[in-house]
Parts: sequence; C-alpha cells; structure tokens
Amino acid sequence: KFEPLWFSLDAVVLRADTRIFRVFAAILKAQSSVFADMFTFPQPAAGAEIETMDGIPVIKLHENPDDLQFFLRAIFDSSFFMPLPAKPEFEHIVGILRLSHKYDVPYLRRRALEHLESIYPSSLAEYDSTPKGSSHYQNPSAAFAMLEVCVEVGALWLLPAAYHYLCQLPISSIISAPGWNSLAEKERTACLVGHSAQIQYFPEMHSYLSVETNEDCEDPMECNQVRLEIARDSLQDFDKSMMAPLDLGEYHLDEMHNSGVCKRCMKDSRSTYSIERYVFWDQLPAMFGLPVQGWVDLHEMRQVAFWG
Repeated sequence: KFEPLWFSLDAVVLRADTRIFRVFAAILKAQSSVFADMFTFPQPAAGAEIETMDGIPVIKLHENPDDLQFFLRAIFDSSFFMPLPAKPEFEHIVGILRLSHKYDVPYLRRRALEHLESIYPSSLAEYDSTPKGSSHYQNPSAAFAMLEVCVEVGALWLLPAAYHYLCQLPISSIISAPGWNSLAEKERTACLVGHSAQIQYFPEMHSYLSVETNEDCEDPMECNQVRLEIARDSLQDFDKSMMAPLDLGEYHLDEMHNSGVCKRCMKDSRSTYSIERYVFWDQLPAMFGLPVQGWVDLHEMRQVAFWG
C-alpha cells in the first residue's frame, strides 16, 4: 500500500464556540503537524466526563468559528480556496492565514500570503500594477484585521502598504471605526504617527508643481501660471490629495499637459514627480515605525517566510 494515500476512517469532532465540525482525522493530521501531535495525546480515561458526539470525543478549540470554518473548508474542499488568479473573500484569506500559521499548514499559509500580496504590494512597481478600488481599502475594520494578522504571522513586508492604504482615510474615520479600540497600542500608534507623516510629506510629493522654470521654456509665464493654479486647487482639496499621494500626480500632470504647459517644463515636472514617488515609497516602512532598516530587510523576511 502507498502510505501517503492510505487514510484511516477515524473522524474527529472539533468545536469552536457553538459551531461543530466532523472531519477525517487522518487528512487533518497529514496536513497539519500541530493536529498530528494533538491527536497523539492520551485519550481521556474511561468514565471521565467529556463531551462526545456520535460517540466521538469533542475537541474544543478557542478559535473564531468563521475562521475555523474557512480553514477546514480550505483543507477538505479543494475548490473553496483556490490559488491566484482566483479572488477569494478577504475575510477568508485572513482567517485561513491565521489558522494555517497557527496549526502549521505551510501550503495554505503560502497561498493566503500570495493572495494578500496581490492586494498589498511590497514594491512601487507592484503598486503601480495592483488594481485599486477594492472595497476593503475603504473599510478601516478590514484594515485593522489585516494589520493584526500580519503581525501575528510575521508577514511584516505587507504592513507598509496596509498602513498606507488605511492612512489615506481621514483620521476621524479611522479612530471611530469598529475595532479601533481593540487594536494593539503599537498598531494604533503606528496609524496615528504614520498618518501624520504622510500629511507632512505633502509638499515634497507636490514639488513637481514648483520646479524651476526650464531655461528653454517656451512660455514661462503661462507654464508657471498653470502649475500655480493646480497647486492652489490641490491645497483647497487637501483631503482628496492625501487619499492618493502616489497617484494624484498623474492626474495633475495630465491637467498640466492639457492646459498648455510646454514640453520642456512637462519633462522636468514628470521627472521630479517620478523621483518623489520613489522616495516616498522608500520611506513607508520608517513612516510607520517598522522595526527594520527598510524594504531590503522586509524583502529578506519574505524570502525566508516563503522559502526558508
């Protein structure tokens, strides 16, 4: 017989709060070293008062019932949590990541991380190719769950983008959202400090609107006037400008081009904007107080997490 595909028919009943699950123990043991160890514990003595169902002892797990349901379905239903390019529900990804890490199911942990990486980039090139506008970007409570699970499983390379997206929202929307008070103090502090840091970087991110007039400018008065008007509008609509610090510049540059700014001044502004975007992205880990030297350390963490 081929041992890896020779399963016993013994079942196990798991309980999380009031929700119960009956699954094949052998498959669970094959996928999870933690459950494999758990099932080797001595059985309760005869006559001991334990909860049973269909004659099977019930194992109580102190987990969120939804998370456990997502986790078990991912193990026993191969169509439930498909790899990329599938797009599972955000709460499914978070729940499965948390429990696959806790119960040591490496392939599910890696798959969940890959799904999150498709949402939360770790390089500016990935950021530029990541579709924007997902609903959880505007959902502080979902962002809090993301921060918590990344800290819990050590996926720190996902945190800069997660914090960045969250802190594009007004601070009042963040601190009044459900889950803020239960967020760890360290993460709340990072949100507050990072939100302020992004605001303080506003002048640098808009320096493309105040570059010196090119010496070969075709119409210095016109070019300066257009850039001045765009800068004034950006200040008047400050909240909108801060909601997309890495993206709004493209809109402004298009506006400059359409308003008649000459080719030489456009080239200078585009170059300045490109540089400032890279500088801003490079500083994200420090803005949010991550305990690393920068993106290089975070990328090394990712390499170890995926490949050891």
